[in-house]
Amino acid sequence: MVVDTEDLFNPELTYESFLKEHGVDPEPPRFRVVSIETVTCPEDGVPVLVTECGACPGFVRRMEGKIYCRKATKTVELT
Repeated sequence: MVVDTEDLFNPELTYESFLKEHGVDPEPPRFRVVSIETVTCPEDGVPVLVTECGACPGFVRRMEGKIYCRKATKTVELT
């Protein structure tokens, strides 16, 4: 996501959308590129932030781009 730090009313754009609209890479300090990691919880199918997984009682570990959960029968792969 690309965030405009000077104009709070400008919507956040994906990197690809920003390139298409502006034709150039986002330049700091005005534009900030942020990475947001989300996954789908294997227990209930709800999208969550990766950082929220650590608070889940079923969370075991995050290793090599995967999240391992105790109660889930499968591993969630980060993309």
